Amino acid sequence: MTFEALASNQNIAATEDDWSVALGSYLATLDNNRNDVEARKNAWRASMRLGLFEQAALLEAQLDGNELAAMEGDRIALGIRYGRIDARTLHGPNRFKRLDAAIAATDKLLIDFQSGFKVNAEEQRRLIDRISALIARNRLDDAIALNRALVNSKIEIPGWAQSEVAGAYLSKRQPKIAEKLYRQVLTIYPEDFDANLGLFYALVESEQLELAEENIDKFAASLPTRRHVDGKPNGEHWSAGISSDQARLYSNKIPEAQQRIVSRLAETPFNSEARNSETSLHLAHGWKRRGESDLRRNIGSDPNNAGLHADMAEVLLSLQRWQDAEAELNIAKEIDSENARVSEANQTFALHNQWELNVDSGYGRGVSNSQYGSSDWHVDTLLYSPPINNYWRAFAHNYTGTADFNVSNTNWIRTGVGAEWRSGDWMVSGEVSSGEGENVGVLTSARWQLDDHWKLFAKAESITNDIPLQAVRAGVTASRYSLGVDWEAHEARKIAVEANYVDFTDGNERQSIIASWFERWISGPRWTIETSIGADASHNSLGYQAAYFNPPNNHSGWLSGSAEHLTWRNYDYAFRQRLTLTTGSFWQSDYGYGSTASVKYQHNWDIGRAKSLHYSIGRSTHPYDGVREQRNFATMSLLWRF
Repeated sequence: MTFEALASNQNIAATEDDWSVALGSYLATLDNNRNDVEARKNAWRASMRLGLFEQAALLEAQLDGNELAAMEGDRIALGIRYGRIDARTLHGPNRFKRLDAAIAATDKLLIDFQSGFKVNAEEQRRLIDRISALIARNRLDDAIALNRALVNSKIEIPGWAQSEVAGAYLSKRQPKIAEKLYRQVLTIYPEDFDANLGLFYALVESEQLELAEENIDKFAASLPTRRHVDGKPNGEHWSAGISSDQARLYSNKIPEAQQRIVSRLAETPFNSEARNSETSLHLAHGWKRRGESDLRRNIGSDPNNAGLHADMAEVLLSLQRWQDAEAELNIAKEIDSENARVSEANQTFALHNQWELNVDSGYGRGVSNSQYGSSDWHVDTLLYSPPINNYWRAFAHNYTGTADFNVSNTNWIRTGVGAEWRSGDWMVSGEVSSGEGENVGVLTSARWQLDDHWKLFAKAESITNDIPLQAVRAGVTASRYSLGVDWEAHEARKIAVEANYVDFTDGNERQSIIASWFERWISGPRWTIETSIGADASHNSLGYQAAYFNPPNNHSGWLSGSAEHLTWRNYDYAFRQRLTLTTGSFWQSDYGYGSTASVKYQHNWDIGRAKSLHYSIGRSTHPYDGVREQRNFATMSLLWRF
């Protein structure tokens, strides 16, 4: 091949402007003097930098052993560089071809190094480059082990490699080590974009949210809005700013995040990162349908993004669109099965396909003549099967309740089996039960989620478990019918109304209605402050003739305030403490008004993604027939998928 022909191939590496210009210059020199040894060497070097390995070979440069070794090292490094691009852009078996070849090229060197062979500078470079290839190949443990061995051998690791190793530790959920490495890089290269962004995520994942927000704000402010070279908009400035917006979402400062994200979208309405932030915001608000629409738009702009397809799969799963969700997950796995978000979606689907146990229980102590008795307890247990043909779940149900009235126990125990059907906006269930109350009971319920804000639900029970044990003691059972509607503006505001009709076997008919308004006033990385205000009223046709507490008419109103503190969290494990204070007023026919109050202290544990445990203790006061009664209580609930 002539030098002119070689020069004509510069378009192969058009993005490598500096080396392309240099190659053209060296080739021009060789055109004038084919015996210029240095020009030939430099042309070889430029060709190798551009990845023009075959063309470089045609130059037949006179290189000594060290130069040949350096050129081979360059070839491996370039293979890794282009291999990383292949891993992001290609699909199928050839996707990792260059990376695997680069790793294989240093396999023997690694064995020698592990055997105690003292490596020279060029060999050290190849081992450090191997770390980068291993990380790109998602062999994180191997990369971390090699880095540790190099450090133990007193071999200096360059900043770019330290930054990549830090990312590997972050992917392995070791953010403290990642933070340390990122900080080491930033002491040498304080303006390094990847290290600053990596430090931000390390701080987020180690729950140092305020510090993460402070660091990313400071870094974003330090970046110019336009590039110095050509005056075009600086993409790094926008990326850091969008990460700063995301920091508010991670810190649970959703109103502030919304203000920033909306403002940024007004400036850059078509920026993909800003649009992704908008999607995260909508999902944080609980607007799953809007989040789905956002994701479809984002996927339209970036159809080969495995993470977006994985996010879509999880959203569709939460929307009970099972087949669509599975199809999106399969697309995500086909694009990049090793992507972190794809792996997380896989875990979500695995949890969805497991057994599920729900246990709710409570215990109380009061006075013997109260409607609850001197002591009472209940355990409500539901065991769900894994999904059957996507849409169905079978379940077993047991309810056990008991109360002590004047040293005489009254029990209510019923066991049932049923099935639940879930599809899209609908969930319908049916149950057949038997036990106390003698008769076989039937329960049906339905829920319809109209959109991101409105939900309707209905329930009918021929024999209800929601009955005073005073009534059970007198041989009375009841059927119950409920109809309700919830309106949820977003995660911080909800209004609910529910109407109930209870038909007792002693002839009493109870009609009741309850309305409540929930508002979250303060939310942050550690604290949330919420209130709930509500009112209810009921009418009983039998009035005081019933053998249980049954005023002809009564109504009440209350105000609750809750403060919750995130005491500790490590990824899927968390511990929260919650204190709730309630005050209100209760009116009863013939007895007038009386005040009500309660205090409850609660612990909430997230034990991985498969288990959660909540328990509480409390004390309440409430007037019944004009007498204020005090009651101590405790509750416990468990969710376990296995």
